[in-house]
Amino acid sequence: MKTNEQTNKQKKGAKMATYGVKTWRKVDFYEVIKTPKDQIIGLSFPRSDLNLGLEPSILSVLPDGDNVHYDMKNRDHNDCNVQLYLCSVYISGMEEFVSWAQRHDTSKIVVGGYHPTTFPEDFERYAFKIVQGPCDDIWGTIKQPGKVVKGIVNHKRVPRRDLYDIKYNQQIIPDKKPKDVVVSINTSQGCAMKPPCDFCCTPIMCPILLSRPLEAVEKEVRSLVQYKPKFLFIRDENFTMQKDWTERLQIIHGLLPKTKIYLFASANTLKEPALQEMAKQGVYMICLGLEDITVEYTKNRTLDQVVRWMKNNGIMTYLSFIVNPHKVIGREAGKDFYDKLMSRFHELAPEMVCGNFLMPFRGTALWDQYYAFVSPEDYKFYDSKTPFLIRNPIVREKMQFFMFWYQWKYYTSDFYNNNVRKFETGDTLHLRFLELYDQFSAKYQKIWNVRP
Repeated sequence: MKTNEQTNKQKKGAKMATYGVKTWRKVDFYEVIKTPKDQIIGLSFPRSDLNLGLEPSILSVLPDGDNVHYDMKNRDHNDCNVQLYLCSVYISGMEEFVSWAQRHDTSKIVVGGYHPTTFPEDFERYAFKIVQGPCDDIWGTIKQPGKVVKGIVNHKRVPRRDLYDIKYNQQIIPDKKPKDVVVSINTSQGCAMKPPCDFCCTPIMCPILLSRPLEAVEKEVRSLVQYKPKFLFIRDENFTMQKDWTERLQIIHGLLPKTKIYLFASANTLKEPALQEMAKQGVYMICLGLEDITVEYTKNRTLDQVVRWMKNNGIMTYLSFIVNPHKVIGREAGKDFYDKLMSRFHELAPEMVCGNFLMPFRGTALWDQYYAFVSPEDYKFYDSKTPFLIRNPIVREKMQFFMFWYQWKYYTSDFYNNNVRKFETGDTLHLRFLELYDQFSAKYQKIWNVRP
């Protein structure tokens, strides 16, 4: 029979055999010591969503060099090893950014994005340079005098996709299977719609339509060929607003002839010949803004006709819509709104729909109507899926459920499956809504009979 002393010796020996005999005094710290001291770190706030994301916009800002890195997790870094932190901050990432910045040397932080563009005063304590508007020349931009500077764009660089794993790109779209590769590109920034949509913050970031030179577009598309993408998303706010959009599309399709392309456009920019050309150049889906169905938009006066032309040319319709929480308070108001919405779905028969709650942005026409309902604590809810204009948490959760539920009803309806397309195909659209069904059904079962 073994004594306790023998047993302890055996345990100690096993531990030594497993972990070796090195102690902290014998560890070789060379790998730590050789860390470069002039790193440039790119970060996005809120941190990148690894399940639903695309290439982060900060990749277009990061300069060339082996000392440049992109941190997807927004980790803390040793300031002694860092030359610059280049931070892109959207309004919903403000709280996360402030927490991170307070732990770092603010004299090394450069910040840009929507929130710094519209609220530069909020960042004066957390950065030595605040960049407003688009930027792809970081060195030229930060050399400008002053703390708040305009971003400089020279269209000479390709986004640093070498710092990013393209497999993280996941789009919720028809026909895309989870392992299919999707990439994205901007051929322009800004929007020239006059007057601008009352809810849209794009003109705040870039008040003019800033088109990239064709040679810059071609250079970037050539860099995408290596990924052999099955899908490509043109991220322009309104692609067909550019006079030379056909040339841009020909460049993309010419270099990626087997890639399915989808893009944003507005109905007032589309005619049947244009849609015929798009179909020839690989466009498989166009996102049109249905927006708030209780509001009449000039851009949508020809929406029904445009959708018919799209169907005639084999192009899928993706309709995004807006739910104003103040218009769906109470059972009758909610039923009236969603009945009208479902009626439009049946009239237009889109292959994809996507709901977004109204988010009033500072500087837009809607801001004066809603600023009293928005506080800094709401910034983290600027994700389009949270009705933060409603303060009651039970009402808020029920509104979230019903926005999901009516989309689910449409996708699983006989109308959709018999007249539009089959829903249960195992594509990312189908799989995502199965996840949402599990999430929302459990939540609603808990609160359905709770009175606010």
